[in-house]
Amino acid sequence: GSSSASLALHQRGYEPIATMLSLLILDAAAFLGTAAPRFTHPPSHRAANVRLAASAPSEELRSWLMAEAGVAPQFVDRVIETCDREMIGNLNGLRIARDAGLLPGFFPAVVALGIEEGLGRITAPSVAVAAAQVSAVVQELADEADAAALAPGASLECDPYHAIAANLPLNTYKNKAPLAGAIISAKRIVGPAAPGEVCHIRIGTGDKFRYWEGQSLGVIPPGVNAKTGKPNAVRLYSIASTRYGDDAKGSSVSLCVRRALYWDADTGAHDPAKKGVCSNFLCDSSPGDEVHLTGPTGKVMLMPEHEPATDLIMLATGTGIA
Repeated sequence: GSSSASLALHQRGYEPIATMLSLLILDAAAFLGTAAPRFTHPPSHRAANVRLAASAPSEELRSWLMAEAGVAPQFVDRVIETCDREMIGNLNGLRIARDAGLLPGFFPAVVALGIEEGLGRITAPSVAVAAAQVSAVVQELADEADAAALAPGASLECDPYHAIAANLPLNTYKNKAPLAGAIISAKRIVGPAAPGEVCHIRIGTGDKFRYWEGQSLGVIPPGVNAKTGKPNAVRLYSIASTRYGDDAKGSSVSLCVRRALYWDADTGAHDPAKKGVCSNFLCDSSPGDEVHLTGPTGKVMLMPEHEPATDLIMLATGTGIA
């Protein structure tokens, strides 16, 4: 299992983590007196593993001696024989012999010096770098999961991309059978000195409410009309989000709503009897509050694909910021 973990880290390019894992296992094996596990890696990482993995078998040790310690090919067998005689089977054994000052007694001076210099080039893995790489791995996996979760479904696209009219959803939900959504958030988006209040309203709809940019939806505020005694009528609002929703999951819709208030100049105060029923309901809503939606309505404005040079005149309605 440890070998598999080291291999996975090498494959992702996180050498310090993999090296640290290998060395920790080797140190534990040396302490317990057990055989160190052999780490197998793909050829693309073989050279790095020969230099770094202290569990390298004799063939890898032979390669390391020639590549890093400068032992000539015609003499490497004699050096390996010395390693076998002194029971040095890997780089960890050479490192222990070096730390104990035994290399000059085992090998000729030139070979001992080459081994010391080769071992000196093996950089100890940095704990800080390894920790940063662990965080990177965790974030990478989280990003991959998020990307999969946020990927919009095929139902949100047209093929070809401009074939909107044929795929435009219209009046999916009507006044007598509205969709029951839920408020995700209602936040004021203008400063304290602004003339009036505009709120950004996010409504969770699941994957049932499909719409296109430029359409509107209806909101049926709770309660009854004080004059007629009948349920409040639907109010239309321009949709402020793209068809993917603010969270890009395609499961919400957003509105920019200006709170409608009536200022009575005679009394010098707002008249609560004349305030907007639906806008105040939305601006005062809390996460989880149920809201009944109708629509979507409206045939969106389509760009003239066949005449790209056509002049366009655009007028903003509603809050003007949706």
